[in-house]
Amino acid sequence: MLYKTHIEVLYRYGHKLTGDTQLVEDSIQDMFIELWNSRQRLSDTDSIKYYLFRVLRRKITQHPLNRNAAGAGAELSAFEHRFFSHSTESELIDTENELGRTHALGHALTQLPPRQQEVVNLRYYHEFNHQQIAEIMNISLQSVHNTLQKSMKGLRELLFQKKSQLLG
Repeated sequence: MLYKTHIEVLYRYGHKLTGDTQLVEDSIQDMFIELWNSRQRLSDTDSIKYYLFRVLRRKITQHPLNRNAAGAGAELSAFEHRFFSHSTESELIDTENELGRTHALGHALTQLPPRQQEVVNLRYYHEFNHQQIAEIMNISLQSVHNTLQKSMKGLRELLFQKKSQLLG
């Protein structure tokens, strides 16, 4: 689930760090293999995306085959160049793609049951943690977990259906 949820954004971020597609792909694969192998020892994190970005950046910048890792100054310079030098066209395409995904997600959210909509709204739009949501909605912590999990599953199914309709 982590892979499916974050692969696109990780891939884009990796390409901003280095133009070496193979290095990005290998680093992402190595990262997920290491996560799987050490899953019993992992501690909780407030932000999975932050954690994945941090690990991916470390893997790419410390990789022995990374031509940009010759020195800290060169690494930062290459990073800044790739991170901040986008063409106007690519920025417009990225913005348009993001708007399309946002619209599709908003539409999918309206198709969820009201209780699931409320949990998603509290969690992702208002950034409340699970305990706070349980207290706000006066439900058990387990109910929050279950409802959020059902919501995510429902959203994935709705978005997959939408994508299938567009492609098919």
